[in-house]
Amino acid sequence: MKILLISDNEWVKESLEKYLDFDHELTHEKENTQIDFYFDYIFVDMQVQNNGGPSIIRELKRKDSTKNSFFVLLADREADEIQAKRVESNGFMVKPITKSKINNLFNLN
Repeated sequence: MKILLISDNEWVKESLEKYLDFDHELTHEKENTQIDFYFDYIFVDMQVQNNGGPSIIRELKRKDSTKNSFFVLLADREADEIQAKRVESNGFMVKPITKSKINNLFNLN
């Protein structure tokens, strides 16, 4: 499974890596660079440098290479779920990332 994380926070990457205990390939980008490859899952932090996570998702959903990926917005609070719905994110997770949240997202229960 190919997974992309877009976050400028190293601790977010470390927490995601800690709980992905199945076969995967994780790519970490610290900013919204030119992403021209398909990923099964794309995790986007709510704020990445000067870009909002929802706008990054909106942009990636328009690209042929990533439009069919499963997008997860990583938010700071529950109220940000509105933003995730607005950009039609497939998933939503409030940080910190935990094992149970990962299991629920990937239906590993």
